[in-house]
Amino acid sequence: MNKIKIVILGGGYAGVHAGKKLHKKFKKLKDRVEVTLIDKKPYHTLMTELHEVAGGRVGEESVKISFDRIFSGKMVNVVQDEINDIDFNNQKLVSSDNSYEYDYLLISTGAEASDFGIPGIKEHSFPLWGLEEALAIREHIEDVVRRAAVEKDDQKRKEMLTFVVAGAGFTGIEMMGELVEWLPVLCKKHHIDIDEVSLKTVEGLGKILNTWPEKPRKKVEKFLKRKGVDLHLNSFITKAEKDRLELKDGTVIKTDTIIWTCGIKGSSFGETLDLEEGKMARKKVDAYMKSPNYDNVYLAGDQVWFLEEERPLPQIVEAAEQTASVAVDGITFKAKGQLGYDVKEPKPFSSNFHGYMVSIGGKYGVSYTMGFSLSGFFALALKHLINIYYQHTVCGVNGWWRYIQHEILNIKNKRSLIGGLASFKVQSYWTTFLRMFLGAMWFIEGIKKVLEGWLADKTGGYVYWGSSAEGADATASASAAEWGEGAAETAEAAGEAVQQFAPPLLDNPTLLFQWVNETFVAQAPYFFQVMIVVGEILLGLCFLGGLFTFPAAVASIGLSVMLLIGAMAGQEILWYIAVSIVMLGGAGRAFGLDYWVMPWIKKIWNSTRLAHKTYLYLDEPVMKWKKRK
Repeated sequence: MNKIKIVILGGGYAGVHAGKKLHKKFKKLKDRVEVTLIDKKPYHTLMTELHEVAGGRVGEESVKISFDRIFSGKMVNVVQDEINDIDFNNQKLVSSDNSYEYDYLLISTGAEASDFGIPGIKEHSFPLWGLEEALAIREHIEDVVRRAAVEKDDQKRKEMLTFVVAGAGFTGIEMMGELVEWLPVLCKKHHIDIDEVSLKTVEGLGKILNTWPEKPRKKVEKFLKRKGVDLHLNSFITKAEKDRLELKDGTVIKTDTIIWTCGIKGSSFGETLDLEEGKMARKKVDAYMKSPNYDNVYLAGDQVWFLEEERPLPQIVEAAEQTASVAVDGITFKAKGQLGYDVKEPKPFSSNFHGYMVSIGGKYGVSYTMGFSLSGFFALALKHLINIYYQHTVCGVNGWWRYIQHEILNIKNKRSLIGGLASFKVQSYWTTFLRMFLGAMWFIEGIKKVLEGWLADKTGGYVYWGSSAEGADATASASAAEWGEGAAETAEAAGEAVQQFAPPLLDNPTLLFQWVNETFVAQAPYFFQVMIVVGEILLGLCFLGGLFTFPAAVASIGLSVMLLIGAMAGQEILWYIAVSIVMLGGAGRAFGLDYWVMPWIKKIWNSTRLAHKTYLYLDEPVMKWKKRK
């Protein structure tokens, strides 16, 4: 029997969500169902974070997640190709070089900026709806500030330092927030007085963030005004030229920079498809996200025109994911029914939007979620938590750790939730001396134990002395009978607190250690005694040579904690723990063997199925095993 072919066209929020959900639905039917995602790019773009790239806060890599990362270990085949047409009758997607057959098709080709036919907008403004456009805005702003620094004509200089954001929705407000934060940095760099900069938001409606309640909206408005932003409300744009923007009331704003965020429509490709039209280049669907034209064609995300309570669905992330879920349920119902499985009928679409939030730069935000309004640090923290959760659902711990690095740990110019408190980096070559000193200390401790007879004492008395004096005496007697008088003497000392460092930081072992001691160590005390000696020597060698420094640091912390809670370590053990934490930062890469070894291990690990399934790969996964088209 031929496989049922399910194709997702478009790897935006809706497409990625659909792919992940289809994997869950059909992962036990890989031999009977094939899921393919087609996108013209090799990565998923975090569209809601593009303003951070445009505003110079983060690099482009922070808003790109490769499909290899997302679908590693999944049954979703990713094809990088640009589809030019869809033959619905013959169930084929056609590109310039290939064609792809489908049994069920989910179209999620997204949206693009709409200029509403206003003269000059397309030619003379910078839309913010795509990574390339965000990069173009960033480059333009850097260039115009650099040129303004040497401009002699006062009027021209004023025009160059006037920045206009057209539109006061989510994207427009967030873009203005980035400019508020970034332009002082650029001005300082190019020796320009920040007071020369003029920031203007132009909105056709009577208020910003039109869909928001009054309280959170006023907070945003107050913040922008405090930062010197001029809000031009009830100001419809009638025309744009190379160096000016004209408003309906006759106002002319002289500027070299117009950033356009006034609205979006369905993608141009989606608009050309022979499917029933909605509005704004979006296609009609029923309550199950199915096209009224074809029973095996579904749509999701920004391409959908669907009225809920007489209002069109908003083009937001939650709507994209929820429409994708409904479409997947419909496809699953039909595909599994075709295979002879009993499946519950899908439920019609019913939105469940939790709220909205905007970040106004990297330090301030406002949110309105589930009826509650937050502002400042807590609102921005909530947004980061939601983004971390999204990253986790998309590509696990690998994703959210990269997000934290981009947004907080590697941020420049103090433009993060906690400023620059976590962004300063210590050069790894300075840690080389600390690493080698830690290694020498562990090595000396291990050798000292060998000289003290830890390997010769086969009673295990150094690590286990029983839960009572009787237990210690019993251990001593049994050991004496088996190993002779020397062992008995050692066993007699087993009932006393063992001092690895002097004096011990704790007077008595903790209850946790006692439990570990009785449950595990008591079963093979000599084995554990040897393991401690060997472990300390190996840790010393690893740190001295800079080999496997990260796992050695983890082991060093674990061993130190064990010695600490076992009342076998003095205050020095706190130093061991603290330095081991520093070693987690890759200290072995500087003048150490990890410089050569770790890239090799990383490459091997990243190609394993286990790494793909757990999302614990480092950098990009190696997809040698996965069939690619």
